[in-house]
Amino acid sequence: MAGSVFISAIGVLALAGAGAMAQTAEYTDPNTGITFQQIVKNEDAYTFGIALPETFGTDFIGQITGTGTEGWVGVSFGGQMRNNLLLAVYPNGEDVTASLRQATEYASPPLFEGDAVLKPIPEGTFADSMGFSYTFLCQNCVIEDLTFDGSDPVPVLAWAMSTNPVDDPTSPSSLLNYHDFFGMFGADIEAASSANFAEWAAMAVDDPDFPPTPPGGNGTIPDAPVRNVTYDYIVAGAGAGGIVAAERIAESGASVLLLERGMASLYASGGEVTMPWNDTVTIFDVPALRSFISETPGANAFCADTAAQAGCILGGGTAVNGMIFIRPAQRDFDDFPEGWRWDDVSDAAERLYERNPVTLYPSADGEYYDGTLFDIASASFESNGWTNIDAIEHPDEKHMMFSRAPCGIVNGLRGGPVRTYLPLAQALPNFKLELNTKVIRAVRTNSTITGVEVEVNGARETINVNPGGKVILAAGAMSTPRILFNSGIGPTEQIEIVSSGNTLVRLPEESAWIDLPVGKRIQDHPLWSTTWNITGEAAQLPIVSEETLNSPPAEMVEQFAHATGILAQNDVRMELFTDITPSDGITRYVQIEFRSFTTGQFNMVIFLTKGATSTGELGIDAEGATQFVKNPLMNTDGDWEAINTFVETLLEYSRKPGAAFTWTGAGGANATASDVLRGMRSGIHFVASAPIGTDDGREGGNAVVDLDTRVYGTDNLFVVDASINPRLPTGNTMAITMLVAEKAAEKILAFDSAKVGQTKVKKSHRAPRDVPGRKPPRPAFLQGRVVVDSHQ
Repeated sequence: MAGSVFISAIGVLALAGAGAMAQTAEYTDPNTGITFQQIVKNEDAYTFGIALPETFGTDFIGQITGTGTEGWVGVSFGGQMRNNLLLAVYPNGEDVTASLRQATEYASPPLFEGDAVLKPIPEGTFADSMGFSYTFLCQNCVIEDLTFDGSDPVPVLAWAMSTNPVDDPTSPSSLLNYHDFFGMFGADIEAASSANFAEWAAMAVDDPDFPPTPPGGNGTIPDAPVRNVTYDYIVAGAGAGGIVAAERIAESGASVLLLERGMASLYASGGEVTMPWNDTVTIFDVPALRSFISETPGANAFCADTAAQAGCILGGGTAVNGMIFIRPAQRDFDDFPEGWRWDDVSDAAERLYERNPVTLYPSADGEYYDGTLFDIASASFESNGWTNIDAIEHPDEKHMMFSRAPCGIVNGLRGGPVRTYLPLAQALPNFKLELNTKVIRAVRTNSTITGVEVEVNGARETINVNPGGKVILAAGAMSTPRILFNSGIGPTEQIEIVSSGNTLVRLPEESAWIDLPVGKRIQDHPLWSTTWNITGEAAQLPIVSEETLNSPPAEMVEQFAHATGILAQNDVRMELFTDITPSDGITRYVQIEFRSFTTGQFNMVIFLTKGATSTGELGIDAEGATQFVKNPLMNTDGDWEAINTFVETLLEYSRKPGAAFTWTGAGGANATASDVLRGMRSGIHFVASAPIGTDDGREGGNAVVDLDTRVYGTDNLFVVDASINPRLPTGNTMAITMLVAEKAAEKILAFDSAKVGQTKVKKSHRAPRDVPGRKPPRPAFLQGRVVVDSHQ
């Protein structure tokens, strides 16, 4: 998941409200004699019980259990994952490891830093071949705004579990993988109170491992064996930037190794998480099902070591996102340095658009299915002076405009670089793809990169480049910085954390560290998911529900087999853009994505995009996970003024006579923008963690890479992902990241004369078509590591 711990793992999804109906039942544990109110989930694979004193206070007793010898179980004591107190528990041989955590983003939650204390009850705490149990007294654990309180007799809590092993089961701060199962439940805390609480609590003992002790440092770092195969180019990360750059460079005839830490995604790429109603597509292929990925067993698509949600799978974010492909406006390149303005990159844009098709009508029959929301919303905004403009044909038009959503969907299946670029690379004899291979660092001697250190199935090894070869980082805006930090490149304070941490990373000598502002100016689109009610007769018009999509009827399945119908569409029914200039004189852009799964309601997912001035800082922790030193969202007055102004306009529309939609959330009829703009979270459109520019960061500037995308202070290390974008774009980042990678590949190939073969970027290849009902050719597999190898 985006890093998952337990609810962090729960991560990709915000746990949204489940009703306040009690779902717990009385259970007396035979080992301890404690009577709990208990929830049982996933056919007894998960249980959580709670007991409280008769007089509600700050302490309670809990018991949580799981099955098997690996994985983790968890609970959120406040329901939602973010900003609430979490408990994560996992087996460690015959022991059990537990920790309290708190997440600010949908990523692996760090340890909780408050006064709450866990004290295990030994009689109910064990691990064996069948499963594990952790029974505990939680002292000072009822915390205002972080947990349930006594005001609600049936508060909503959340449960989560994963069957996949954690990163380090001995460590309470271990990174957690994404959950396999999760949900919300009402806990009957009134029935959980007992006069025997003090007697039960007396069974608890101090935990010598709580609170967790700080990490003890890297210690002795073993040498990583060196492979006997070398390459002209090694590309770290097979996402939007890495696949595009690797394929274009491979066209030159140079030998290219593309490394991806995750598994295969699309069926044609070797993905195996197929649908029960069609074994020729995976959950990642089906456009309509992208919101179900995080709750699909086996779909281990998200990172466990990033500051917010990120895709760690073949395709990266392009394999799990909403497939929205917003062609960048020319103004999106005004923030780039000379040599990277629109006139400089327009040829790369043409190459991208030719190869990677986008459509407003994904169904192969040209029809649009489930069009109710578009009809309602478009008529409403048109009546308020907005214009319906084709977002594909007119990417520069972003003032009071709306459009059907431009989607990267090809022949009824998820498009993007895994479908449109990767097959072309795999057809070349000089290209190799390795999955389940995590790049730890660039191996370097002073300014020269000699290769990369990777981790495969828990073992480290080194892969070298040929003399004159290059290493290209494309691990994403939250993971490329980690590779840089681990390579001795970045702010000194971050490199020192790596040096003293637990990740066994061999850094260069301190004299060879390169002080660059990696992570210092990271940006993201803030997101608000807002729910509005449809008014009048339109409120009764049918909307296809999530339940129907998740278990589609035979008619839908048959349509999809012919690349038609609602399953061949994503879930965004309309896109809207406009610009706002607040009192600071800086124009910001706002984007809305319209979705609906419930008759009578719809969601406006609101983003503040280009022009936002808020920035943050990305760092690293002792376990090797990137984290926000400073949150990048909404920390300037101008950003708040812009978004408040826009939302007040929405509220004005909703209050007009005959308005098609109305707000009934917080504040009701008297709601203000601040009522609507609750629950801000990351838009997961990160940029600028290693920005491009001529102002060398070693000399006090902001740039990490130069105009060739080469990292300052190195001879042959490059970055081609969203990290290098200097500012936020107007729309989602997939399209601009692929475009930048197209241009970056051209720059890298032209960097010097030590190239293999022809360096001209070719223009005319197209990827083969896939059909949902016909099995496309699939790559070969090796045990443990998946390898697609053209060196036969």
